[in-house]
Amino acid sequence: MLIEEGAIKKEHLDKALGEQKKLGKRLGEVLISLGFVSEEKMALVLGRQLGIPFVALKDAKVEPEVVKIVSETLARKYRILPLIIKDGKLTIAMADPLDVFAADEISRYAKIPVNTVVVTEKDLMKAYDKYYRVTGAVEEVIRDIGDSGYFPAEEKTFSMETMADETPVVKIVNLILTQAVRDRASDIHIESDMDTLRVRYRVDGILHEVMTPPKYMHAGILSRIKILGGMDIAEKRVPQDGRFPVNIEGRQLDIRTSTMPTLHGEKVVLRLLEKTEGLPPLTELGFSEETLNNFMKLIKRPYGFILATGPTGSGKTTTLYSALRSISSTEKNIITIEDPIEYNLKQINQVQVNPKAGLTFANGLRSILRQDPDVIMVGEIRDLETASIATHAALTGHMVFSTLHTNESVGAVARLIDMGVEPFLITSSLVGVVAQKLIRKVCPHCTEKYTDSPEILKEIGLKGTFELVRGKGCNECRFTGYTGREGLFELLLITEGIRRLVIQKATASEIKNFAVREGFKTMREEGLLKVVKGITTIDEVIRVTQEIE
Repeated sequence: MLIEEGAIKKEHLDKALGEQKKLGKRLGEVLISLGFVSEEKMALVLGRQLGIPFVALKDAKVEPEVVKIVSETLARKYRILPLIIKDGKLTIAMADPLDVFAADEISRYAKIPVNTVVVTEKDLMKAYDKYYRVTGAVEEVIRDIGDSGYFPAEEKTFSMETMADETPVVKIVNLILTQAVRDRASDIHIESDMDTLRVRYRVDGILHEVMTPPKYMHAGILSRIKILGGMDIAEKRVPQDGRFPVNIEGRQLDIRTSTMPTLHGEKVVLRLLEKTEGLPPLTELGFSEETLNNFMKLIKRPYGFILATGPTGSGKTTTLYSALRSISSTEKNIITIEDPIEYNLKQINQVQVNPKAGLTFANGLRSILRQDPDVIMVGEIRDLETASIATHAALTGHMVFSTLHTNESVGAVARLIDMGVEPFLITSSLVGVVAQKLIRKVCPHCTEKYTDSPEILKEIGLKGTFELVRGKGCNECRFTGYTGREGLFELLLITEGIRRLVIQKATASEIKNFAVREGFKTMREEGLLKVVKGITTIDEVIRVTQEIE
């Protein structure tokens, strides 16, 4: 069929048949893995030849009630997904439309005639993640709720406290948390639309929808999370923050919660902070060798001001914690003031900001200076007062670490000036700025090598020909081609030349151009080094760095 359609050549088939004998895989899988045909092309050809429609599952109508007709185990076994029931027939999506036996088995199991449509294996696996996994267990709990009448039609007459303590709601929240940990999620988003509830996980920086419980579950789930986080369950008009510890499958986590009132009800975001996972050393964060050596020299200085910059969730605090641990000793008095304290560090005195009690970054920092510190870490520079105290502390013989929200290292100087810090104070105290983002790593389970055209490589700054790697997409990486992340860094050393430019109130671009002439490597250049080493891809480097180029 593929040859007739011109999708592959006879020599492609011969080579694939040889590989099939060695690997024992399906012929279609071998043809795709060898790159002779794409999944989409194969599905289109087979559908056309067999007279079966090809559909993209993201555009197809999928009824959750119909999905439940077939268990996840059976659906995965026969590589099908139930879609809708229409005119007395069940429509199922199949990755292999030639498997007539599978269609017959599903028809017999569901006790209804079936129609088939063709989909790609990739789309099918993504659909399993969306409609099964947590969903299967959650749907079972929801059925129990419906049978027992936990949720009356008029929710307003039902106590929120009672609802949040009911066993089914507790189970659903526990399932959401457990699956998030299994999926390596950093955040959980629970948000209400007009007629449904949506749960999404952020995995490796990208949001994925995992389940859609019925809308009436919203109040119960939200109330349960508020109770766990120590928030006011009756208050729905203003944002609230909370946190709670949890042990999931032997792993200690600290969950930070944040609620926000929206048009269709409150949205809650939960940040998952791993407690049992050890703090990684600086050598494992993703620094290039040259950048790491320069950073190590900076943090070992007796005094000075070092800033870590980057967007929220880019790992700035982890970098500073690792730096503190690397210089920690019994001879040094190290004190931190943070909001919140994310890791518990030995031999380091950590202070939690408490605005309600009057303990802010600024006045907490003043008190720390009376505690005879050698090294100080301020969780974040948020205002002029904190920035001024931090710079003066660096001038009076202390090593000060802190974070700032800017996209690149050069922008930190301009940000401090915007806050109102005098340029002469910046040049006298600031010794270096490390900027970072998190970049996705190529999935080790589906890595393939390829060579890009010299023109494309030259366009992004790579000269010559390189053998690069990318992920084809598999179950392990949710068909994204990436698994896990590591830091992407750029380090700006404050040299005499840069100090002169700061005093002259030069623009960020002027400072950057001067630094590049002195040997400064931008985040884009550091990212391309990771591409050449096979850690990540060109597309990922461009995605992460394009906004700051």
